[in-house]
Amino acid sequence: MAKDFLYSKKGKPIKIVGISSSKRSLGDCAAEDPTSLELLKISLKEAEKAGAKTQLIDLRDFSIGVCKECYSTCPAQCRFSEVTYQCDCYKRTEPVIWTEKDGSKTLGEAYDLLDKKEFLKRLNDKHAFVAADDMHVVYKALLEADGVIFSTFTNYYSRPALLQSMFSRMCALDGGVEELWGDGKNLKNSVNYANNPKSTYKQRMYGRFAAFINVSKEGDSVTPDLMKACSMLGMKIIPLSTSYNVQWYDDHTHRSDKGKTLKDPYTLHLARHIGKTIVKEAKKSDRSYGKESATV
Repeated sequence: MAKDFLYSKKGKPIKIVGISSSKRSLGDCAAEDPTSLELLKISLKEAEKAGAKTQLIDLRDFSIGVCKECYSTCPAQCRFSEVTYQCDCYKRTEPVIWTEKDGSKTLGEAYDLLDKKEFLKRLNDKHAFVAADDMHVVYKALLEADGVIFSTFTNYYSRPALLQSMFSRMCALDGGVEELWGDGKNLKNSVNYANNPKSTYKQRMYGRFAAFINVSKEGDSVTPDLMKACSMLGMKIIPLSTSYNVQWYDDHTHRSDKGKTLKDPYTLHLARHIGKTIVKEAKKSDRSYGKESATV
């Protein structure tokens, strides 16, 4: 492993993670799956042809809470466990129901323990029901990855909601303190850690590769913003990193949009290029990732 890096994937299979962030669904009111997802699948298929293992993270399938911004109180107030792949704002990997007599119970345990009326009452009580958080799946995938392909659209000239919720939680990978994990977020401990001139913060995404897909009717104002965010995380943007397609309002029914995009040779060429190139860049590197910083 190269000096000053935290992780080495040398000798392990290259892994490319694709993150789809559109909420559109064939089985829901949109009656159509995201076009950006189709392009992402094309990219991941090319990555596989180039010799990589791939993983698709479809954010529609996950429940991810928003960042609680404890970092802004003190940088060390954000903690991350590389054992459980969790930030300590969200420790539940499955939903639970709280009972005064028996404490926290899984839904199955609570269903068996309580009568139907009481179970439904607690299920709909925000103080008794604690939802699961699935970000641990995303954290694990990202820490295993050599490269990440972000598949997005433009929503009122900004990031889509699912992506923003997920990306806000990347804060834990960009400095989350493992040494203070499990102390109940004791602020005094955080301040002492931050005041210690020898303390460091792990920038875990540093050196990993990034590429982007965007399909929209508003132009692509998301990818430049994502590029800046990924750069701040220390990620490397691959050459010709973006496959994009803009479908203006020529068809007032929008029914031809998807077909036009998936037949556009330039868009398809870029999607395939992304998949091949992100693997190529990983192969050229020493595959050492992550670094420690005195500040985040």
